[in-house]
Amino acid sequence: MGRGDNPLRVQDVSVIIVNYNGESVLDRSLNSVLSLDPRPLECILVDNGSTDKSLDVAQKFHDPLLRILSLSENYGVAGGRNRGVAVAKGQVYAFLDSDGQATLSWLPAGVAVLAQNPAAGAIAPLVLMGSGDIINGAGSFLDAWGHGRDRLRGEPLDMHEGCVRAWRGQPVDYPMGCGMIIRRKGLESIWPLDESMPKWHDDTEIGIRIRRLGYQVPFEPSSLVLHYPGHSDPREGRKRHQLAEMARLLLLWKYYPFLSALGSTVHYSFFALSGSRRDPSYRQELWAAWTMLLKNRRKIRMIRHQWRKTMPLRHQSFHTR
Repeated sequence: MGRGDNPLRVQDVSVIIVNYNGESVLDRSLNSVLSLDPRPLECILVDNGSTDKSLDVAQKFHDPLLRILSLSENYGVAGGRNRGVAVAKGQVYAFLDSDGQATLSWLPAGVAVLAQNPAAGAIAPLVLMGSGDIINGAGSFLDAWGHGRDRLRGEPLDMHEGCVRAWRGQPVDYPMGCGMIIRRKGLESIWPLDESMPKWHDDTEIGIRIRRLGYQVPFEPSSLVLHYPGHSDPREGRKRHQLAEMARLLLLWKYYPFLSALGSTVHYSFFALSGSRRDPSYRQELWAAWTMLLKNRRKIRMIRHQWRKTMPLRHQSFHTR
């Protein structure tokens, strides 16, 4: 429920878009939100110190719904989300990536679930690739080693549409960052997110915290967004993999059992050292990962202590899907 006894409405939603150098995609994202009917309470663009013409693109929209928060530097995805939430006025936060596109059903379908189901802390939307016929994610899950899995990623929608519809209301481990819808009341303590995440896994952290507070993250296929991913990712696949692994290790040490975190770190280190026989730069990547963990060891201990006090670990789903 929203304010008092009134059910949540689309008009209670703060849409938050975090952008970094999204000049080529931002127009589509903003236009899709500002064209929604019914309209949300506000659309907050958090610009992470872009060096391209992103702000010029945003400023051409003369719409009172749009609030532009221009940051002096890049605080990362988690840092951008934190700053958007800090200024948001809504009872619901809806996040759209700068390379995402809202559809007319995104907010009404998602907010309706939050209004009808007080156990729902967030909504995992159906995310399709920009073409609209390939699935980007139909709910997301974590395995025992901290790997995030977007269900049916890369699969044709028409081959799985029956399953996708049948999964309506099924709890998942976390909502995909592009399109996730999160209630405000009762979940104030999930903020701020850890800004030491190099990139990615901010949405997995959100899912873990929501579930440890006793809420669910149901999948809602009618809450639909389109995604044109990749504009801000490192172009080299190996660099993307390195950043993803560093974020995974950090996630493990913050929330997973000690032996799982230790085992994954040893496993990662072994393969990095093995690879360094062929390419010495693997050793540099390993050093970067260890340096990150050591640099953030106090924060890791603090977060482990804080979130260990909530729902016992046995109620978490850390399983292989």
